[in-house]
Amino acid sequence: MTDDRRLGLHIFDLDGTLLRSDATLSGYARDGLNALLDAGTPLTVASARSAVAIRTLLAGVRLTLPVIELNGAFLTDLASGRHLTHRTLDPATATSALDALARLAAEPVLTTWDGTTDRVLHGPCGNPALDWYVAEKRAYGDPRLGAYEDPYAEVTGTHTAAVIAFVPDEHAKAAVTVLEEALGDAAGVQAAANRYVPGWTEIQIAHPQAEKGFAVRQLAQTAGLGHLRLTVYGDHLNDLPMFAVADRTVAPANAHPDVSDRADVVTAANDEDGIIRYLLDGAQPC
Repeated sequence: MTDDRRLGLHIFDLDGTLLRSDATLSGYARDGLNALLDAGTPLTVASARSAVAIRTLLAGVRLTLPVIELNGAFLTDLASGRHLTHRTLDPATATSALDALARLAAEPVLTTWDGTTDRVLHGPCGNPALDWYVAEKRAYGDPRLGAYEDPYAEVTGTHTAAVIAFVPDEHAKAAVTVLEEALGDAAGVQAAANRYVPGWTEIQIAHPQAEKGFAVRQLAQTAGLGHLRLTVYGDHLNDLPMFAVADRTVAPANAHPDVSDRADVVTAANDEDGIIRYLLDGAQPC
């Protein structure tokens, strides 16, 4: 190595960044991450996915730092699944989100936590994107998965980490406007095209501080690493909040243009393991 690219704390997005386009981590990337960890490089991930999914997708990677899951709703110890901090919706706000989605005829998926147990609850799955969302979780045996009869009952007296819905791409902008007007400052609304089901946009409603910028700062302080230089890696719009607070930003060539424009470094694409090759300077991991 001839530069300082490995210095400091490193936080990686998963889909489109570390993961290839088929949502898998290559053997090269797995071995590369472990080589970095073995060399003493502090690193972890910040993902819209859950800790259950992160544990499955990164099987064999020896992470020890907490992970940021659900875009920052939880800071979680990966080995135990214990939530160290949470930024979740109160019942009244979650109910308002359900009301707004009902007006849009958009079927909600709920991620809830009662202080002990995490649950992901879905309805009848009335579109291809919802079918994919539920089928993926069934495929890796997500123990949180279940069905609801009445979504309103499920957000009463509990913490709601996220309310998710899928809408056709052409309806996404209008749907976000309706949700933002209904919820105001009580919740954040994020929308992103679903990379695995073309034509559908995933809308996530969550606590205003359930975003990666707030979460990466909190993680650094919780881990006692706030004094280190922070480098973040991402490809999509939900990564921009952590780009805004990082000392160094890196994106793969496949990143959204708004992300690439804000990156200090653009590497080869995710399907070429560009991020890990950049960190290893093209070298094969030991």
